Amino acid sequence: MPDSDFHVHVENSRTLMPVFIVRQDQYEPALARHPDVARRIHTSFGYDQENWADHARTADAIITYRFPRERLRHEAPQLKLLQILGAGVDYLLPLGWLPDGVRMLTNSGAHVPKASQSALMALLMLNARLPQLMDSRRRHEWNRIFTGTLSGKTLLIVGVGAIGGGVAEHAKSFGMKVLGIRRHGGSHPAVDEMHGPGALHQLLPRADFVLANLALTSETRGVFGAPEFARMRRGAGFINMSRGGLVDPAALDSALRSGQLAGAVIDVTLPEPPPGDWPFWDTPNLIITPHVLSDDIDEYVPRTLDLFFDNLRRFFAGEHLVGVVDVAREY
Repeated sequence: MPDSDFHVHVENSRTLMPVFIVRQDQYEPALARHPDVARRIHTSFGYDQENWADHARTADAIITYRFPRERLRHEAPQLKLLQILGAGVDYLLPLGWLPDGVRMLTNSGAHVPKASQSALMALLMLNARLPQLMDSRRRHEWNRIFTGTLSGKTLLIVGVGAIGGGVAEHAKSFGMKVLGIRRHGGSHPAVDEMHGPGALHQLLPRADFVLANLALTSETRGVFGAPEFARMRRGAGFINMSRGGLVDPAALDSALRSGQLAGAVIDVTLPEPPPGDWPFWDTPNLIITPHVLSDDIDEYVPRTLDLFFDNLRRFFAGEHLVGVVDVAREY
């Protein structure tokens, strides 16, 4: 392939949060980190689809979060790789719009340092009963709740992918026992016991804390509902930093109000963002953050670009790509 013959187009939207916009002052240093790839590509930048058709017509690869997917098949005839600025593609489901032969890539792995630290923070907060202490403060109550450390307690990670593995490593460093569930059941060095998805109900009663870390698909939607919360230990803690659609919010509300769960930390909601009259804003013993705990404002885009350029290197060499979305699996 001749030098600079491969066209990469970056399609941005000015209305998105900064973590979903690739700036040129981020892109140029990434090129410098991958000079062998940089020599073989040329890049265009677009905003809000102003010149989309012209750029898409010759693009071999597109980096984007928001794009006219319904027109992709016709307007990007040369497209080979579609790099999404996110680890999940649930907002793009169903995937029937994806042209045959185009491989869609996620940035799975880019979130790991920030998301795993945030999950550790959530574990420490739940262990210290911070949701209850915060509710007591709002009620002007001096409610002294004494707790121990994380050491010796059990964490169940439902979805041991890249982020889940990072959380497991932090948990082990604090002396926790880690149970894991992953689709293929393969082992992880920081997970004491790994199981397949069918073991969820069997494992829930064993955990002091449960972390939901699954991709949102038609198969996982609503996987945490009233039956699952009922099977958890009374007084356990729950964390969801993945997708709001994994959890029935009414069931979570009921479990927290009844004391079945001592506390929960969620960084995602259903719907998202929730309206002002959402009935679960005031659920007791619940800490809600607005989907900010996984994305590193400084390193998220640079890590994504490194993953993309590593995949381009593999693509040029005819090697296996990483982070390719399985259309049938929906992630």
